[in-house]
Amino acid sequence: MSRPLGEEYFARYGANAPGYRKTDYSKTWQYHTFSLPDIFRIYQKRFGKVPETFLDLGAADGRLLQKALRRGLNACGVENSPYILARIRDPKLRARIRNADATREIRNIKAGSYDVVVECVAQYLPPRRRDRYLKNVRRVCSGVVCLLVDAKNYDGNRSGPHTGVRTFESKTWWRSKMRSLGFMRCEEDFYFFRD
Repeated sequence: MSRPLGEEYFARYGANAPGYRKTDYSKTWQYHTFSLPDIFRIYQKRFGKVPETFLDLGAADGRLLQKALRRGLNACGVENSPYILARIRDPKLRARIRNADATREIRNIKAGSYDVVVECVAQYLPPRRRDRYLKNVRRVCSGVVCLLVDAKNYDGNRSGPHTGVRTFESKTWWRSKMRSLGFMRCEEDFYFFRD
């Protein structure tokens, strides 16, 4: 189980943190995520239709999940931080996010249940648990996985590691890891199809 992010994390890395700079990824995680229009475009190009189901693993405050719901997707999420979940004011959105550890929760999800899986948990896992978890991500995904990681060679100011991240591998390493687990990379960084 990865440690939930709490008040101490946001005091250090949130937008109100001392020394906050919009260009600093470690302090602006909310600006570096996937774009729903890009997800739709990539999915539709590959499968010839728009996705219908959406799973956000590490959903945080549900911003991306909320956008997916607005676009008509059957969407849900998993987040292990009670602190983050308590900050969600919309009860309908909050009801769509399960307070659980994604590595355990994913074991109970039926194979092929989700057209799109946004995944940002793997980078927090120790190597001995990462492969099994990503195999489960592959099992539940019927379309595309959007892998959100703080890659070592991210183009930006990495003035301090993203708290809790256990892996600092390069983009090339992550591509190779995903390929070894049965994913095929799309032409865009960090979008992977089930092979």
